[in-house]
This record gives sequence, C-alpha cells and structure tokens, in this order.
Amino acid sequence: MSWIQQNKGPAAILGVTAAGVAGLGYMLFSSYSSYSATLEQFDSVNTSIAAMKSAALAPTPENLALKQSLVKEFTDATGRLSLVLNKLQVNNAPTTDTEFQAKLKAKIAESRKTAADHGMGLPAVYNLAFDRYTGELPKSNDEATALSGYLDAVDTLVNTFAKAGVKQLEMLERSELDSEKAASTKPAPRAAQTRPGVPGRPGAPAAAAPKLSERRQVKVLLTLDQAALQILLSNLASPSEMPYFTVVRLLRIENERKDGPLRSEANVPAPAQAVSEDGVSAPLVPTENQAVTTTRAAEPAPVDSVAVLGNEKLRVFMEIDLVYFLNAQTANAGTK
Repeated sequence: MSWIQQNKGPAAILGVTAAGVAGLGYMLFSSYSSYSATLEQFDSVNTSIAAMKSAALAPTPENLALKQSLVKEFTDATGRLSLVLNKLQVNNAPTTDTEFQAKLKAKIAESRKTAADHGMGLPAVYNLAFDRYTGELPKSNDEATALSGYLDAVDTLVNTFAKAGVKQLEMLERSELDSEKAASTKPAPRAAQTRPGVPGRPGAPAAAAPKLSERRQVKVLLTLDQAALQILLSNLASPSEMPYFTVVRLLRIENERKDGPLRSEANVPAPAQAVSEDGVSAPLVPTENQAVTTTRAAEPAPVDSVAVLGNEKLRVFMEIDLVYFLNAQTANAGTK
C-alpha cells in the first residue's frame, strides 16, 4: 500500500497546495507578460508624442492661419497690459536739455539737504549718479525728457533710503539709457527682402518683437541696521511709499561682526542694593518691626538681560530695477 493511500488527508492537502502554487505561478507569469507588453506600448506612444512635439509645424494654410491668430491674440493682450501699466506709472513732462541740467543741480542740492536732515552720510562725490550731465547737456530734448524721469526715480530712491534710517550711502550707480550708449560703428544687417507672394527663405531671422518695457538698474551700497533694512524693503514694495515700479533684483547682506558674541558680553550687571538713611545697606526684605526708608526716590527695575545679537550694523548691496513701461504708440520705436 502506498503512502498516499495510507495518508489520504495529508496527501489531499499537499495536492491542493501544489495545484494552488501552480495556478498562482501561472497568474504571475501572465501578469508579468502583460505588464511588459503594456510598458513597451507606453514607451512607444510616449516616444511618438515627444517626436510629434519636437517636429516642425507643417507649412499648411490652416496652420499658418492658426499661428497668426495666436500671435495676434498674444500681441493684443500684451498691448492692453502695457497701456494699463503705462497709465499707472509716473508720467514724464517734456524737458529741454538746459532745463534738465538746471533740474539736476537743484535735485542734488535737495538730496544733500534731505540726507543731512535724516543723518545719512553720502559719498564724497555725489551727483545722484548723473555726474556726466553736471558739465554737459543731453544730446536731444527727447533724451533730456527720458533722463528727467530717470532722475526723479533715483532721487525718490535716495529719499526712501534716508527716511528708512540708512546711516551711510556708500555707493550709488545707475545703468545708462539706450540713447546714452555710444552707437555701434558696425552697420546693422539689412533685413531680408522678399517679393510679394514669395515666402521667405528657411532659417531667415524673424521680426523682432515690439519693446514694451525698459529696465533701468540702480546699484547701491548701504550701511544700516536690521530695523532700517526691514523698513526699506517694505517701502520699496509698497505702492503708497514708492510710486515707481521697483524690483529688488539682487540683495547681499554682510554683518559687521564675523564671529558670534563672547561669553563676557553676556554678563548681567548685579542689581543695586537699597541703602538706608544712615548709610547701611538695607535688607531686600524688611522685617515686620523694621521700616526701611531709602534716601533716593523709586528707581527703575534692575537690568536682568542684555542684548548680544541684533544690534550690529549691516552692509547691504542692492541691485534695484526701475521698470519703465512704454505705451502702444512708442512700443515699436523705443523710449521717447
């Protein structure tokens, strides 16, 4: 008689277990095969989509019309935004070259007085970063008008520094306007000319997008404390305190102390002990039968803590962008 006939119960259990393991193995193998096939299909579709996205647009009339409509929609939206921002910014009054030079000298004197009233030190040579025009005139009245608005913005920044509590304005520099920069001696390349009805050559440069804004950068180096720095950054971001569109592009802060405080700097002075009329030190807590009278009036509470951090001076380097938005009429021509 075999072992299976003698042990029918355990044999049945082992048989069912073996059949279950075989069925489970088949299911795992089928699932893995299905997973591999699905993964390969996904990778293939993903690669096809990436190739379609990177492929060049087919030069069909339908695609060209769609692209032109999207470009027009984007241009209209940016034009409306530029008009709104142009109305919100401070307008520049027309200024002649001689009027600008006189205005510059008056602004320099006013800025020096404002700095002195608020206790802010200025560099030895200080002309609101317009040193060139203290001895020469702008090239044209249009440039003088643009420089006049630029001067007002820089003067407002300096006044903001003084009112925030800056101790020392160590450096003040500004970027030049496009009209101030020397014209390049290299002739500009001529635009590719095409006959009507003939498409341009492949790879020809596209037309330049209209210029909707101009970024004017001001670099300053300041010495101030932490409270003044917080006030200054808040005022630069507040429309009520700063009428010009300003963006702090770069901010670097250096503490005057390179090391942490010493243990000796944290010593708390001992509280003063009360003295009676006869010159004898009175106990801190008088007895019931002893009246303590002091020769001096009530004094403020003794010092129980000292500040070891937060009172240091800071040297701050800032790059501030003054964003000037052009209106729709002058967007293609540049700054007027």
